[in-house]
Amino acid sequence: MSTQLDNDPTLTHDDNSFQNNLPHYYRSTLKRFRRISLSFVNFNLLFAAIFSIELALFLVFLPFLNRSAVLAFALGGLFLTCFSYFVLLFYYQAKKPQQLSELKETFLQSCRQLLPSPPGTAQHHLSIAEAFSKLSHYLQDFEWNFYKIPPFLQFLSPPISRFSAFCYWEDVFKIKHLLLTTSIDEHIKQIRATPTDLEVHASLANTYVALANLYRDPLRSPSHPRAGRSRKLQPIFDEKSKAYSRLAIEEFKILSQYAPNDPWVHEQLASGYHNLGLPEEEVREMEFLLKLRPQDKETLFRLGILYFQEGLNAKGLQIYEELKQANYKKAEDLISSYGLVAE
Repeated sequence: MSTQLDNDPTLTHDDNSFQNNLPHYYRSTLKRFRRISLSFVNFNLLFAAIFSIELALFLVFLPFLNRSAVLAFALGGLFLTCFSYFVLLFYYQAKKPQQLSELKETFLQSCRQLLPSPPGTAQHHLSIAEAFSKLSHYLQDFEWNFYKIPPFLQFLSPPISRFSAFCYWEDVFKIKHLLLTTSIDEHIKQIRATPTDLEVHASLANTYVALANLYRDPLRSPSHPRAGRSRKLQPIFDEKSKAYSRLAIEEFKILSQYAPNDPWVHEQLASGYHNLGLPEEEVREMEFLLKLRPQDKETLFRLGILYFQEGLNAKGLQIYEELKQANYKKAEDLISSYGLVAE
């Protein structure tokens, strides 16, 4: 049974050929994903351009369309364009999830072919799970950079990046969710093969945290070009985020049972409770973490912030005095939180 915990989610357990060949498949998968997303956006832009040209020509020549037959033909062309667009739109909308699923399956099969060990053996599924998690990590902020801007057009970079994020955010979100859920499936298969391997549980917990973060953060920023959707989607996202945070906490509890004095485990538990909005449990974990690392001033500072937020001002002031006597640079930042009780 493994007992070593590592806070790096991108562990490596396989032979060099697997690790050395993965970057090629990462690049190939990202290129295919870019093509799938670009084709859908280009389809919409093409029909928008066609309809705009037809509408402009119709308005320009409207005074000359004095014959009813010609006018009917012109209007028919507009309606035919709209009808064709919606028919093809439904087709592309139904096709794209299938394309993303096939893309995921292709990457999964590539990973399995690279691995020398068969499914069900030690580290096989964990290696695949980590590859999927790493590919998802490479997609961070991917939607902002779909278009390569030449140096002489760098002044157009901000609006083009915003247009890119507006068009491709949903696709990036969906593929990241697909990759992370596949990673979770592979983790669970590995746990069934090696139930007490703590590295597997630690990696699974990190994947749950990544999924919780995916649902918690996507449209929070008011500057995001798709921020308007947050008002509709955020309640659903919040529930998903809390559900995955709870699953992460259950995994960290398993780790805590096997490694009760590992500081990293209690850091992750505190973070999970924070994401779930459970301040009492978060305070308890931070207090235990401080027992494990009594000289860690950063942990003491974070605990003091929590005390003030929860109205435990006496404990917060005690920590402030301790940090001030130690000449800790953030002591004044701590006292500025006095009275700021979290609602």
